[in-house]
Amino acid sequence: MEIKRKKEKTISIFRLFLEHVVGLSAAIILLIVVVFIGFFACMQSGMILPANDSENTINQVEDTLHKSFDENLLPLHSEYILLGDSGEIIKTNMKERDIGKTKEHLSKGNQPDYVFYKMITMDNGNILVIKYDLMVHFRNPVLHRMMPYPELVVVAAVLVLIVLASILTAMRFSRKLKRNLIPITSATEKIKNQDLDFDIRPTQILEINSSLEAIGKLKDALTASLHEQWYHEQQRKSQLCALAHDIKTPLTTIKGNAELLLEEESSLENRELISYIQTSSNAIEKYVELLMNVVNQESLPVHKEQIALKDFVKDISADLLPLCRTKNIQFNLHQEVTCDSVFADGNLLKRAILNLVDNAVRYSDNDGSIDMIIRENGTQIVFEVADYGKGFSAESLKKATEEFFTEDTSRTSHHYGLGLNFVKKVAEMHSGTLEFGNRTDVKGAKVSLYIMK
Repeated sequence: MEIKRKKEKTISIFRLFLEHVVGLSAAIILLIVVVFIGFFACMQSGMILPANDSENTINQVEDTLHKSFDENLLPLHSEYILLGDSGEIIKTNMKERDIGKTKEHLSKGNQPDYVFYKMITMDNGNILVIKYDLMVHFRNPVLHRMMPYPELVVVAAVLVLIVLASILTAMRFSRKLKRNLIPITSATEKIKNQDLDFDIRPTQILEINSSLEAIGKLKDALTASLHEQWYHEQQRKSQLCALAHDIKTPLTTIKGNAELLLEEESSLENRELISYIQTSSNAIEKYVELLMNVVNQESLPVHKEQIALKDFVKDISADLLPLCRTKNIQFNLHQEVTCDSVFADGNLLKRAILNLVDNAVRYSDNDGSIDMIIRENGTQIVFEVADYGKGFSAESLKKATEEFFTEDTSRTSHHYGLGLNFVKKVAEMHSGTLEFGNRTDVKGAKVSLYIMK
């Protein structure tokens, strides 16, 4: 399977990923540059004060503060404490905890890394201690209260923009990858729906094209397999139709001769036997017609209705007794049901049970016996047929319900292996199951047909 190539550039997934990583890196660098340019532009315009602004302001007003204290002369971003000559606090805008730290600085002379202290001895003996930092601040008091440290705002803004850029890049990469994966999902969906009449279009990614090529080969193989399967199915239909047609010729002969014998025979016992022949011949004729319908339609027609269980059992017993009589087999019927009716297709159910008993008769010895138990299992009716024959072989237990399987490897004219496969289909049509195995009490086989009531 060759993919229809378009004249467009193809790249590997690694190359595609690398392109997005490079693009993201370039975007991050650009964002950082833009943010820092904006930051320095704000500093140049005076919107943001330089880090040493507080220190410069204090140095400028120091001489004035020696003479008299004026709070308005101090930098906006500083704190102060005015002490009397005996150490009492005259005035301050510091918080209680900062006052303690300031006094500790005065007594021990220690200097924290992130703050600075300026001590001014006034002419009147009072001591003014000013606390300030060497960090940039907004000139506007409102902005200063909202964002005391612009550097942190800049760092946070950069981080947020990096995260946003990463998310956008990931989304872009994901969209491109998904767009290139559409041919794969479309092809697999069509194959799942058994629609093999489609073309595979290439993508821009080399690895995906390789997968599409493998899918294309799989599609071609499936197409060839389905064509071969269709051919064999047509052959099977043809053989079954021919077989059904061939059956009609000897069947017509049997029916005609049975009618002649019935006209000439006077013995009551013989007339009864001939009547069995006619009944069985008519049944075979119906089965042949149904087989033809199934072959042509690939499905069994189902007509469910409420069936009186008592009449149904009586009807099938009339067909089962002659079948058992062919090998002088005793037929034992056990009914363990309390319900009066069952919702089913009477003809299909009858044929299924006849198949079960026919199998039991086939693998039973002459003068043997067969048990059929009709019982209830919750919401189900169970038709159980048990014989005293050789039982199922290991291979039969695996393949018994396969169409055309038979233990008779010679496949003589007596058995074509349609029985249990048909019974299984009937069970499924009635929301039931078919179970089979060997008996545990005695030697023999047991098959149970479960259907819903």
